[in-house]
Amino acid sequence: MAKVAPPVDLFAWAKDADVDLGPAFEALQRLYDEIERKNAALTQNLNLPCHRGCSMCCHESVFLTPLEFFYVWHYVQTHLTDQERQGIIEDGLKLYEEHRTQILALEEPLTGAQQDHFDVASRLRFACPMLSAAGACRVYPAREMLARLFGCSFNDAGGLYACHIVADHIGDQTVTLLRARPTWRRLLDLPLTHKRQVYPYYIHLLFGGASTA
Repeated sequence: MAKVAPPVDLFAWAKDADVDLGPAFEALQRLYDEIERKNAALTQNLNLPCHRGCSMCCHESVFLTPLEFFYVWHYVQTHLTDQERQGIIEDGLKLYEEHRTQILALEEPLTGAQQDHFDVASRLRFACPMLSAAGACRVYPAREMLARLFGCSFNDAGGLYACHIVADHIGDQTVTLLRARPTWRRLLDLPLTHKRQVYPYYIHLLFGGASTA
């Protein structure tokens, strides 16, 4: 493995954007806690098939805001080993190079009635670099909002925002769930939520300009 990249001073990075990450992280955690409580109450009798080791949702386009990424990366730097962190960096940089064109297409302005880059996202598929070899999320307590909503909320069309396993499990049951987009949009009240991107984009932003060889 390459030389281990040193931890990044995320608080100084955010300060350049006039954002104090301390209060921002606290506000984000309060929002996450509220969503977790609501999801738990609404799904308590559904016996959802999601479990540790199932990584269906981790092969989708995993989008998150800059604030969410900083929160995740703070967890990476404080809870994972140097070797795990370096492995994530290397995987993220490799994915960035493999999918550079589509990742950068996500930076293009939305046009017309577009609410997101669905056409690009539908073609962007790779295993999330936060996924371990055993199929477990290595940053589960700090995972982004859309990961918390996937598998237990409704999409814009009134169907399930979920993989086919969850959809087959629920079948024709009448269920009450959160709506994914309006719930996610609550993030916009927080700083550093002006965009959404994928993990490799942010990892390249932090480490793509410096060699770790």
